Amino acid sequence: MIWFRESQRVLIKDKMAFDMENIKDIDELYSFQTDGENLVGEVQDEEFIDAVKTSYGNRPIKTGQKRGQTGIVRVQTAANGDGAVSGRPITANTAAGFRTGRLAGEETVTSATEAPPLEMPEETADDVIRKLEAKVHKALEESLELAESKKYSEAIEKAKESVMLERQLSKLREEDNPDTISLDLTYSVSLNLASLLQRADMLNEALHAYGVIVKNKAFDRSGRLRVNMGNIYFSQKKYLQAVKMYRMALDQLQYSQQRMRNKVLRNIGHCFVVMGQYTDAISSYEHVLEQRPTKDIGGTERKMPGQDFPTAFNVLLCYFALGDRDRMKRGFQTLLQQQLSSPEDDERYLNIQNDPHIQLVLDCIKTDPLSKRETSERMAAETFIVNAAKLIAPIIDGTFSDGYDWCIEQVRQSNYPHLGAELEITKAITFLKTKQFKKAVETLKHFNKNDTKMQSAAATNLSFLYFLESKYAQADKYAEQAIAADKYNPHALVNKGNCLFVEENYEQAIEFFKEALAVEAGSNEALYNLGLCYKKQGAYEMALECFHKLHNALQNSAEVIYQLAHCYQLLDDAEQALEWFETLVSVVPTDPDALAHLGTLFDLENDKSQAFQYHYEAYRYFPSDIKTVEWLGAYYIESQFPEKAIQYFNRAALVQPTEVKWRMMVASCYRRSGDYQTAFQTYKEINKAFPDNIECLKFLVRICTDLGMQEVQEYTAMLKKAEKTKENREQREAGGRNRSGRRRSGSRRGSGKERKGSGSSRPGSVEMNSLNNSINYNNTNNSKNSSNGSNQESNMNTQATPQLDASYQDPIGKIPERPKTAAVRKDENDDWGDDDMAVDLLPE
Repeated sequence: MIWFRESQRVLIKDKMAFDMENIKDIDELYSFQTDGENLVGEVQDEEFIDAVKTSYGNRPIKTGQKRGQTGIVRVQTAANGDGAVSGRPITANTAAGFRTGRLAGEETVTSATEAPPLEMPEETADDVIRKLEAKVHKALEESLELAESKKYSEAIEKAKESVMLERQLSKLREEDNPDTISLDLTYSVSLNLASLLQRADMLNEALHAYGVIVKNKAFDRSGRLRVNMGNIYFSQKKYLQAVKMYRMALDQLQYSQQRMRNKVLRNIGHCFVVMGQYTDAISSYEHVLEQRPTKDIGGTERKMPGQDFPTAFNVLLCYFALGDRDRMKRGFQTLLQQQLSSPEDDERYLNIQNDPHIQLVLDCIKTDPLSKRETSERMAAETFIVNAAKLIAPIIDGTFSDGYDWCIEQVRQSNYPHLGAELEITKAITFLKTKQFKKAVETLKHFNKNDTKMQSAAATNLSFLYFLESKYAQADKYAEQAIAADKYNPHALVNKGNCLFVEENYEQAIEFFKEALAVEAGSNEALYNLGLCYKKQGAYEMALECFHKLHNALQNSAEVIYQLAHCYQLLDDAEQALEWFETLVSVVPTDPDALAHLGTLFDLENDKSQAFQYHYEAYRYFPSDIKTVEWLGAYYIESQFPEKAIQYFNRAALVQPTEVKWRMMVASCYRRSGDYQTAFQTYKEINKAFPDNIECLKFLVRICTDLGMQEVQEYTAMLKKAEKTKENREQREAGGRNRSGRRRSGSRRGSGKERKGSGSSRPGSVEMNSLNNSINYNNTNNSKNSSNGSNQESNMNTQATPQLDASYQDPIGKIPERPKTAAVRKDENDDWGDDDMAVDLLPE
């Protein structure tokens, strides 16, 4: 090998010393032969030639370089034995390792960067368990997220999926190592499914799911889930089964869990109340009230006052149901003994040192969630106390007044003395409900004036009472007292504005209503009355703005909708008025005034069909409305159906029996329909009820004359007598007015002249004035003799007696004239066509 290296070094040295001048053509560089046979003639070393033939000569020559990951390979070129150069093979650039074919004599070239394929290791049992557990947790979390979005159906599907995956996980763990089974995960997925079924109101399925959990002895604390099962039975009104479940849960709860035990006992009491077993309910509630916390005071453990207002109120309700007065009083005292978790004057909210930094902290914590919760608890406790007093006061003593007095005394001796003023106002309101207004006013007047807020409330109630009694001066007085006691009392401001509204002082009333809205933006009374003030002033746009705001708060208020419709009507916006009145009818479909008003609007729009529909609906709900009855009668008369109008005028005559015009309209309808006999009988009945009615007598005279009846003379004499009586009455009234005028003047001379002037007129010299627009009734079927006779009676000597005026006015209007359909008469002066026609124009 040492010799081989020396020979190779000599060969390289000889090649470097090669004279370039011997190369005739540059192509000869590429004809350099590496074959061992050609080297024999140049290098006479036989051992070197053999070495080349055996080792290096058999290797392919790499003439390319690698660029990136793509190999460029130049294939070797060989010369023939005779020195002729053979065809050079194609040496294209090809990506290493991606050649699909192989040239002749070419060997495969492998890319240096290629790596053998990786072999994936097999998953172990721990890996499978870990992945499956992750899937269980993911499905459980997705179920909880869907439940939070109230998508219970999808949440239940995910919960079932988590239960199924958890069972597979438990099976794998049991096969691998039973000690690795996670009971917490099993409990979680099962409880999640049961609770979701309960929230989705799938109660039977939820009971089954809870039962599976409870029966599994591996879960040591699953007994409390029987409370959930009891709640389901309670919602299904299976109260005995609910009590059973509650008691089973109570047995499995430890005594250290006193709060949970009290909740279960309350639920048992609720079940007994619903079943009417008040004695058992009382025992449960009293047991809860006895379980009070203890505190070591001076080496002695004493029970602290309870904080359970709902239970104390519930046991008081049971006493009330049993009607036991003594126990009711004791229950009310027990309720007053309950204490709040944080009193209103708690030191935590007091800045004793007047430190500004502490005050800043106090201002922040006064609106935090804890402070809001304490405020809500305080308001709930006060509500329980006031409602309990309202409940038992009318029963615990002889009168409700004495009962309220006892309750007020007990409250003032307790930790809630400020509620005594509220109970006094409640007592006054109770007097109002029993219509004992004097006692109510007396109670409010003798109200304790120490509390300005309660004083303002009492004065507000007094103002409202006097306003209802139309004593506006007293109402205004107490409204001012209420404002003086509490200027931020919106009800007092509204009462003051109402008093000014009645006095038609709209400007000041608007100011008070605006001030009330500034104090309480949600005061519907102030906003409504403000709109009324603008409406009275004619500012309909401002009124509409107020009523629209109020309509957004009170969507179905009929009063607000009516005011909107009426304002649009006053603005002559008929389209909007109709729309709002239709909305009003949809809210109160049986209101006859709204229906009649809507019918009137359609009548103004000349939509008679819609107007008739709504007026008829109004008549159905209130058939005694004179305006609606009159409109319907006039509608049928205008439609040429007088016989249908008779029933409406008869209804009006029943509503107003002293009004003669309705009976006259009934008679006129009979006459127009052609039933003259019935019309005559109706007029006779009217004459009997109203013998001095001149119009009725005129109709009787005319009908008797047209029908040729013998009673015409009788009714004519009655007509004359009635007219003379009317004339004398008018003269007496005129004389009385003249005498009163003369007394006021104080002049004897002028009074004598007037007496003379008044005495010169006698009854016989006064002519009766005929009615304006009178209609002379003529019957076309009468004979000439009857008409002549009537004319002769009317042309009697008028110098000796006054002329009889038998004309009358039809109360339902003039009879429509018959339309003229005859052919037009030819004008006699028309000379068209009279000219002589020339002979040559005639046809031959």
